Formats: sequence, structure tokens, C-alpha cells
Amino acid sequence: MTGARIRRATRADADALVALRALMFEAMGTDAAALAAPTWRLAARDWFLDAVDVAAVWVVVAEVDGEVVAAAVGEVTALIPGPGCPNGSVGLISNVATLPEHRGRGFAAACTDELLAWFRERTDVTRVDLFATPAGARIYGPRGFVANGFPAMRWSLPR
Repeated sequence: MTGARIRRATRADADALVALRALMFEAMGTDAAALAAPTWRLAARDWFLDAVDVAAVWVVVAEVDGEVVAAAVGEVTALIPGPGCPNGSVGLISNVATLPEHRGRGFAAACTDELLAWFRERTDVTRVDLFATPAGARIYGPRGFVANGFPAMRWSLPR
């Protein structure tokens, strides 16, 4: 990876982070009409505006020539302690996305590496989880991520 500056996101990056989030959902097969809905975009923008200053959240961007071209989000979540997470502190990586014209240059991997360093050095997490698209999964295996034997399930509650 050359030509990018990897840094912690600021409030000024909120719009770029929402745009990258939309690309992530597109890669996951989200319906175009749902992607176009302004409600989630406004709520996501507000989330990013608040989250960049939260201690349990680390938002990382790759910037090329002053433009945010990739990002990844790390969050620390408290769960009930168990054998796979003895202290109950779990990391979650999400929102890993790169603008199409900048893909294949290692920016998402660099953002992920920055998050893994943050989890290792500045948090107490004992496990980090993520959900990967098939295209994105190639980034995570070499970093030690393994498929979980229990697939994610979801129950949606429209509000």
C-alpha cells in the first residue's frame, strides 16, 4: 500500500463514512431502494459524528490526496463472560469499505491492521468478531480470523 495516510477519523469525515457504508451494504446485496433511503443515511451520519469521540469506538480512514478512500470501524462491546471471552469484552469490526477506484491497493487491509493494533494495545478485548462478504474475507484470514461454526441469524423489528 502506497500513497495513503491511515488516520483516526474526525467529525469532518462523517459524509465520506456514510458513502463508504452505502458501498458496504451494496456489496452485501442490499436492495437499491433501501440504500437510497435518506433515513438510515442521516442516522448513520449522526452516529459517525458522535462516535469519533467515543473511547470505545475507533474509526479509521485511508486518505489519498485529501480524499477519504477507505474506512473501518472498531467497537468494544460488553458481553456476559464465557469460555471464548473470559472478561466479556469483545471487539467488533464493521464498515470496512473502499471506493471502487481505489480497491486492490491494500487500503482496507491497512485500516483493519490499525484497528487490530488498537484492540491489542488500547483495549481489554479478548476476541474480535466481524462479518465478511466473500470478496472481503480474503483480508481477514491472513490476520488470524477464522470462520465461526455458528452462522449469524437476524430478527428484524420494523419501527
